[in-house]
Amino acid sequence: MSLIDNKRKKGGHGASTTVGAAPIVAAQVPSNRREEILEYLKLFGYKPDRTILQVHIAGFFNKRQANARERVQREATSRRYGGTTFVVVGRTHDPSIMDSVIKPKKKREEASPGYLGYLWKSKDPHKRAPHELIPLDFSPLHIPYPADWKNMFATKGFMLALHVPASFAKHKNKLSRALYRAGKNADIKKSWDFIEEIRSSGYGQQADEDPFNILKIRLAKGEISTQEYEKLSHTLAS
Repeated sequence: MSLIDNKRKKGGHGASTTVGAAPIVAAQVPSNRREEILEYLKLFGYKPDRTILQVHIAGFFNKRQANARERVQREATSRRYGGTTFVVVGRTHDPSIMDSVIKPKKKREEASPGYLGYLWKSKDPHKRAPHELIPLDFSPLHIPYPADWKNMFATKGFMLALHVPASFAKHKNKLSRALYRAGKNADIKKSWDFIEEIRSSGYGQQADEDPFNILKIRLAKGEISTQEYEKLSHTLAS
């Protein structure tokens, strides 16, 4: 019986189903794994205070057929930014993540069948950033997930995805290829040295160059008025 089945049988107490597995994983990864997860997500423009991480059941990600309006919006976004702004960043097989997600407000028939909810600091009852809630078995994109962990958790897995900053959309595929090359020789249980290698190539800096973020900072500092901010934002979006 899988851990998810156990969770359902015991009335939804996910923490109790992983009490034996989580310490095993924690003992097999570097003590700074939480910091490594943070630095990895920053490659995609992740901001602990603002970024929303979506959680989907593996195999069901983005399966719902988009309606006409959504297709038009996606195409417009892709044309405007040179690529899509949505990207899968990795996965976990630890079902305890379901205890932390904020349930979506959309009706079941309107949402993707595998969409469980999201992680967001503003909505978390303890104001924890998403990377603080991700289980330590988290595996970055293109890096193999250990078979012994998979057998231990016995779940389909959960995909984590986020919207990258608009200015980074056109660089997303290049980063994915860089991670693919790094993933071929990476061991998830060892230090993630590939992060520094990829960062040295310039990834993780694009978010700071996002013109919309720059405008927000200038507005916060009082360098521009609200009217100027709205006018400039409209110009950038057109």
